[in-house]
Amino acid sequence: IGTTLSTLLSSSLPANADFAPGGTLLDRPVYVTYGNSEASPTRAPNNSNVLFAQDNYYKFGSAAQWIEAGSTEFPKTMPFVPSQQRYDALKKFNGRVQTSKDQIVKIGSVSSGADVPDSDDPAYQLRALGLLANSFLASENTGTTNELMLARWYINEMYLRIGDYRGALQKGDQKDAEACYGYLTKAMNSYLTLINRSISSKVGDQFSYL
Repeated sequence: IGTTLSTLLSSSLPANADFAPGGTLLDRPVYVTYGNSEASPTRAPNNSNVLFAQDNYYKFGSAAQWIEAGSTEFPKTMPFVPSQQRYDALKKFNGRVQTSKDQIVKIGSVSSGADVPDSDDPAYQLRALGLLANSFLASENTGTTNELMLARWYINEMYLRIGDYRGALQKGDQKDAEACYGYLTKAMNSYLTLINRSISSKVGDQFSYL
């Protein structure tokens, strides 16, 4: 039976079909820049070198599109999460998100890779961004939503692009460094735009962009 099922699957799928890291079988190739050529090429194919393993790439086997600052066009809908849960989370993590933004702005003006802390440095507060997203984009009723996985993908891109930026500076490649920093800010602004859509006047003040 197993051989027959395998034969049926292989005969009905295109030759470039592949599995996403999370196990979903897709009728297309799977690679880290699929869907967004500006995604970091240094992401491991099995998603093993990021902060949050279960993200958009893990589930869908593709990179996400950037979200223009302030746009509400993508994603089309947002999950329902109680406003009190969002209010409490914003109160707790607001300062750490601002610290993260400030640190990313700070490294944008350096000229040496030695002045860019490693991606794991707590100065970036990237894990706090993930904790805020957990409370804004999922609840006990929804479980892990696609929107939460999207937010994690943006955070993971920040994590990777900090390393890419640092590496480019260390090699003396100013053009690549500028490109990497530009993608880093796109990832942060995409994340902030996603979060801002869940910040109503009852929840608090929305974040400004980079």
